[in-house]
Amino acid sequence: MLIFGRVLASGVALWIGHFSDSLYKFKFGRKYGRRHFFILMTIPFLVYATLIPITGLNFWYYFITYSVLLAFFNTIHLPWTTLPAEMTDSFKVRTIMGTVRAVVGALLNTIAAFVVAQVLNNWPKNDPKIYLYLQIGLSAVGIVFALITYYTTWEHFVTKNEAALMEAEHKQGENISATRWIRFKETARDYLSIFKIKSFRKHLFIDGADQMAGNLNGLILTYFIVNVLGLNASVTAYLSSLSTFIGIFVMIVAGYVINKYAPRYMYGIAYGMALISCIGFGLLGFIKPDHLVMWLLIVQMFSIFGGQLYGFIPGTVFPSLPVLDTLLTGQNRAGTFSSLAGLFEQGGFVITNILGEGVLQLSGFKSSTTGAVNQSATVQLTLTLLISVGVGFFFLVALYNGLSFKADKPKLDLINNEVSRLKAGGKMSEASNKVKSVTKELTGEDYDSIAVWKK
Repeated sequence: MLIFGRVLASGVALWIGHFSDSLYKFKFGRKYGRRHFFILMTIPFLVYATLIPITGLNFWYYFITYSVLLAFFNTIHLPWTTLPAEMTDSFKVRTIMGTVRAVVGALLNTIAAFVVAQVLNNWPKNDPKIYLYLQIGLSAVGIVFALITYYTTWEHFVTKNEAALMEAEHKQGENISATRWIRFKETARDYLSIFKIKSFRKHLFIDGADQMAGNLNGLILTYFIVNVLGLNASVTAYLSSLSTFIGIFVMIVAGYVINKYAPRYMYGIAYGMALISCIGFGLLGFIKPDHLVMWLLIVQMFSIFGGQLYGFIPGTVFPSLPVLDTLLTGQNRAGTFSSLAGLFEQGGFVITNILGEGVLQLSGFKSSTTGAVNQSATVQLTLTLLISVGVGFFFLVALYNGLSFKADKPKLDLINNEVSRLKAGGKMSEASNKVKSVTKELTGEDYDSIAVWKK
């Protein structure tokens, strides 16, 4: 159920952003906006979420409702990743937006978890209707937040000149009889052209790899703590709550550092700490020293600090990258950028789930719903290698791309200023050598080869 839902979500993720970018062609898109339209769509999504906790129905009901719900998640995810690029051209302001969003999100998650825990503790244990009541309450709060966001944010509406550039890029013009195959090829070409942008390609590998590492770690951690270290599963919940609390302060500091220095320094710190935690988990699994809880807490502190950073940095840096595409094409395709990022994230979840569960089954892992089971030495070795070597491999991929990620505040602000100059009628021949070198460094394309701004 989990894997199929993610596969479906990957397909939706690949489509939804491109659809969002194309909404300017429709009357409702021109009225409500390409991004704000999807904020409104979160309202039926949150109402739909209340269908999940209804009890007493068959497997296929839950399978279908959960899969559709997970696919719809990309609908509500899209505005949060694209609006910062629409609301301001400033790297600094976008970074502040991302930091505030992450910190407020962490606080609300903490509050929600506390409230839910209190309600569950004071409700009859065998009454499943409480989950329906909780979801109704959470959906109501979510709808209020969605409406607040809708009325307090803004976006850039596509101008006639920008629409003409988009149509020219697709070579459609007024040809509204284009076949589905032609439109499919044009969509594929859009994704390919964005993937060719050097900085965005690196960002995809950073985001995808750290999502895979984090998911594999989350999948294996409880099994490792219970079946290898021999500790109680409640230790995992304690570590999780500690991570959320510490993460709030880590994100505030990280937001300042990203704005002050290049993101690659933060990537180096984040993935370096995450790799130290991988080594620590491996040593704990093989050595099993005395005072395991203390050593586990020390190792987990590296994982917490690294995890909060790598979970925070890509989403904060991402809204500033679509301007590179605008420089090359004259278009605003932040939604398509978001689609590719969503595909890598959802696809990474599927891959690591299949990999983790598959390797565990091959090693002879015994599942149980009644408590811990004595696992063989092979299973314990497999769990230790997965949480150290397996997770560490993905962190190494992310670390390599993170350290070679050259986009930062001065360079992206320079590109923003150049795009504004060209939109105002400036000539490409007047571009400085600095602009040309930064364009090559961040996009991989020669400035003089850009055709869209040539008069």
